[in-house]
Amino acid sequence: MPSSRFLRSLPLKQIKVTDPFWSRWQSALSTKGLSAQYRKLVETNRLRNFENAANQSGEFDGLYFNDSDVYKWAEAAAYTLANHPNPQLQSELDHAISLIQSAQEPSGYINTFFQLKHPDLKWRNLSMLHEMYCGGHLLEAGVALYESLNDRRLLEVSIKFADHLLDLFGPEKRRAYCGHEEIELALLRLAHATGESKYATLARWMVEERGQRPSVFEAEKADPEAQTLSGAYNLLFKGDQYSGEYAQDHAPIREHTEVVGHAVRAMYLYIAAAEIAGEDQDADLRAAIEKCWDNLTKSRMYVTGGIGPSASNEGFTTDYDLPNLSAYAETCAAVGLAMWAQKLLALTGNSEYADIMERAIYNGALSGISLDTEKYFYANPLESRGSHERTPWFTCACCPPNIARLIGSISNYALTVDEKSLNIHLPIGFEATTTLDGIKTTLTAESNYPWSGEFKLTITPEKPVKATLRFRIPDWADDVNTDIPGLESEAEYHDGYIVIEKLWKPGDTAKFEIELKPKWIAADPRVMDNLGRVALSYGPLIYTAEEHDNKVAPQRLAVDVEAEIEIQKEKMLEGITTLSLPIVYEAGYLSDQLYSEPDSVDYNEGTGKFIPYYAWNNRGRTNMQLWVRRL
Repeated sequence: MPSSRFLRSLPLKQIKVTDPFWSRWQSALSTKGLSAQYRKLVETNRLRNFENAANQSGEFDGLYFNDSDVYKWAEAAAYTLANHPNPQLQSELDHAISLIQSAQEPSGYINTFFQLKHPDLKWRNLSMLHEMYCGGHLLEAGVALYESLNDRRLLEVSIKFADHLLDLFGPEKRRAYCGHEEIELALLRLAHATGESKYATLARWMVEERGQRPSVFEAEKADPEAQTLSGAYNLLFKGDQYSGEYAQDHAPIREHTEVVGHAVRAMYLYIAAAEIAGEDQDADLRAAIEKCWDNLTKSRMYVTGGIGPSASNEGFTTDYDLPNLSAYAETCAAVGLAMWAQKLLALTGNSEYADIMERAIYNGALSGISLDTEKYFYANPLESRGSHERTPWFTCACCPPNIARLIGSISNYALTVDEKSLNIHLPIGFEATTTLDGIKTTLTAESNYPWSGEFKLTITPEKPVKATLRFRIPDWADDVNTDIPGLESEAEYHDGYIVIEKLWKPGDTAKFEIELKPKWIAADPRVMDNLGRVALSYGPLIYTAEEHDNKVAPQRLAVDVEAEIEIQKEKMLEGITTLSLPIVYEAGYLSDQLYSEPDSVDYNEGTGKFIPYYAWNNRGRTNMQLWVRRL
């Protein structure tokens, strides 16, 4: 069983991903994707904004939170360079860092929107203008560079900014928190990286202040100058009444019972709250978070791990409101869900969080990036009638660097350790070094996941060490076979993990085989869009049908869930496994009328082919349907 403290991920300089699936993504980002993003940072003047701020001249270009895209890109570059060095990418990162450094004011303040457009109105509109949000991503980038590359340049910028916040905000100072959560989790990361508890103290205070009355944001509404900065303040109101749901400011966090408002904001808040609950062993805070988790995963989450069905608030509506064609399911929201799940997993060691983490990563998040890593989805619908298409960039470009930083740091989600245990959450291939009970240990994992369920771990301590290995049993798996030579007693099972405790000698191995087979999924009947429909899965992957692989638009297909499914490894789409089965489809009408009797419908039989959801729309626009009709 894990300790009461958090299970920890290994620094990326201690672990390298080697399996074909994720190493391909990381390599593509290193050689193509992140440099393509860098060019967009240049073309859209996101980097020029920092240069202008440093020179105190020129105009600000773009959205008020554009700084955050630069910071997230830098974080993704740090993770990627840790395992995939690339001189060009390193040079681009160096240039970005130098511009950021030069733009910071002596006080520690940095936000190019305010520095160039409103230097006299700093910290006047916390509800909508994202100053702290941008600063949070700066802090995360600073920690990432330090922990992954031993580079302190942005860490020093981050420390100065965080100290600036401490000078202004906190108990007996100005009461404040950001309309878009992020700074809270970032301050916690900075506290761990520096050993300075003052940053964590500020994060705790901000989390607890949110939702208290009167709200910080209500006071801003009475400030005419603050209101001139943003016309979006009405998102926090329901009619004339202040609600705060959009920014999770509707109630103190300990009173939260469901996920509401903007999905990404909610995820970032709950990530921070989960860490605080764990560090403080705060049972009441943890209970509140778990209520929200249950509400999300049992009634407000897509089968892909996508969250937030509504475009109007980029977030949540009501239970079981999960439309397919209009699904918003922002890529950043799925990334946020994976991060929240990771934090709860590290706190509890319970596989239910790893199951959702896996679902979100392999489906809802990964669908947000093209196979060549140069095009992206902002929204991730579960049905398309040919209009949805990936693009190289967005005016609001939060998603491209966000999915890039997830891919670059995937090992953080796969493996955690504590003093005497190894915990395999995602069975991916890697090479790593760590210590077990104070003994330096080399780990080598071989895998071809998600196309194969075979996983082999070789443990090589400098001398024999007694330690515990925990291997997750996915919720979709019917069976997991084990082969551990020298095991003195039978493996145990706790919290969804196979638990093996033994004396590990240099070169000892542990083999696991997860049975992979296609499975049909049905939705709760309260999800009206999916009545009479089913979805297809294979291991951790959710599958969908594109017209490219079928004779007709997949909206016309119907399947027999008892039919035999053919599993085929193919070279297309960077080497995927496809699933094929007999289908029936409406071929046309025997009448020339728009509406006719049912007997006028002409039905044909054929073979339907399904591909992983993450891989759709990599061959151009097409009709797509994830939930297909059941015969």
